[in-house]
Amino acid sequence: MGSASGSRTSRPAPPAEAEPLAAGELERLFASLSGVRLIALAVSGGADSLALLDAVDRWRRQDGQRPEVLVLTVDHRLRRGSAADARTVTAIARARGLKVNTLVRKGLPPDSDVEAAARIARYRLLVTACRTVGASHLLVAHHEDDVAETFLMRLKRGSGVFGLAAMRPLLSAGDIAIVRPFLGISRDRLAATAHAAGFTPAVDPMNADPRFERVRVRWLMPLLAGEGIAASALASAARRFADFADAIERAADVMLAEAVETDDQAIAWLDASRLATSGDDVAVRAFVRILIAVGGGTYPPRFERLSGLLGAVLAHREGRFKRTLAGCVVEWRDGRFAIYREFGREGAAPMPVRAGFAGLFDHRFVVSVGKGAPAGLTLAPLGEAGRRRSVAAMPRGIPAGAAATLPALWRRGKLVAVPSLSGSNAPFP
Repeated sequence: MGSASGSRTSRPAPPAEAEPLAAGELERLFASLSGVRLIALAVSGGADSLALLDAVDRWRRQDGQRPEVLVLTVDHRLRRGSAADARTVTAIARARGLKVNTLVRKGLPPDSDVEAAARIARYRLLVTACRTVGASHLLVAHHEDDVAETFLMRLKRGSGVFGLAAMRPLLSAGDIAIVRPFLGISRDRLAATAHAAGFTPAVDPMNADPRFERVRVRWLMPLLAGEGIAASALASAARRFADFADAIERAADVMLAEAVETDDQAIAWLDASRLATSGDDVAVRAFVRILIAVGGGTYPPRFERLSGLLGAVLAHREGRFKRTLAGCVVEWRDGRFAIYREFGREGAAPMPVRAGFAGLFDHRFVVSVGKGAPAGLTLAPLGEAGRRRSVAAMPRGIPAGAAATLPALWRRGKLVAVPSLSGSNAPFP
C-alpha cells in the first residue's frame, strides 16, 4: 500500500465504529462502470478522494476485464502546499501501478469566492483532461455528508425543489459522465478506508476556515445529530426532493415537446398558451430549461427575475414585447415568443479551425468543416456586418439579433460560410 509523504500533517484516526469499505461492497458501487474502457479519478489528496483511489484500485484488481484507470490531480495554486499535495497523489498512484496526470490551474487567484473559483477551475481542467485522453467517465468522491451539508446550505437560501434535491449519482458534462459512487457512504467510512489503506490524507486549511459557509455548516452537524437530525436523515430528505424534481422534469419534458419548436438557427419558438396549461412548478422548470439551452448558461437566473418574466410572458396577449434574461432575448413575434441568444453578450471567442474540424460552437451548434477547406479559416459569430451580407439566405422572420449570433466561417476578414443557413455553405467537400 502506498502512503503519503511525511510532509503532511497527520490526521486522527476515524471513529472506531466507522468501517472501511469492504471488498463485497465494491461491485455494487462501481457496477455501472463495467464495460467502460477508460475511467478517470479526481484525487485531491484528501481522505475522501484517497478512499476513492483505494476502492477503485481494489475493484479493478478483482477482475482483469475492469476499465483502465487514470488518476487526475489538480494543483490549483490557491494556497501553499497544493503542489506538494499533487506530488503526493502522484506517488501514491504510481505505487499502486496507476497512471496519473497533474493538472495545473493558471492565472491570477480570484479576488473573491475562492472556494467557488477553485471548484469551477478544477472541473474545467478535469473534464478537459478526460476529453484529451479519451476517458468517458470521471469519478469524484462526494459523499453522504456532502449531500446533507448542501441541503442545509440551500435550505438556508430558500431554495425550491430543484435546489434542495440531492446530488445525482450520474451527471452529464457533455460527452463526459461525472460519476459519484459514494453518495450513500459517510465521510467517516471514507476516512476509515483511507486509514486502512495506510494513507495519510492532506489537510486543507480551507476546510477549517470559518469564512466559508460549508465549514460553518459542517460545525453544526454534530449539534444537529445530537437532536436526532443526522447527516443520513438530511441526505434522505434530499433524495426525496430529488424524486419530486425528477417527476417535475418528466412533466416538463412533455410540456416542452408540446409548447416549443426549435429551428436550425437555435431559436426556441414558445406557444405560451400551452405552457400556461401546466402547473406552476412545471411551467417554471420548462422555462428555465429553455433559457439555459438558448443562453448557454450553467445555472438558472434568480427566482425573482425568472418568476417575473415568466408571469409577464404568460399574461401577454398582443402588442410589442421584448425582454432579456440569462443571456436570452424573449420577443413576441407573430403570435408566439421567439427566445434567442442575446447579441453582444459574452459568447464564443473566435477560434481558428482546420479542414476536417468538428466540434461544438457557443454551446449550441455542432459545426463541421470539410476536408477540402482552405487554410486560414476562423469560426466566429456572424455579427451585424455578416448578417447584412447574408440577408438573402436568412429564413423569413428570423430576428436580426438572433442572426448575428450564428456561427460563421471567416477567412482573411471575408465571410466564407454560415453553416446553419441553407445555401450559404461554401463548396468544401
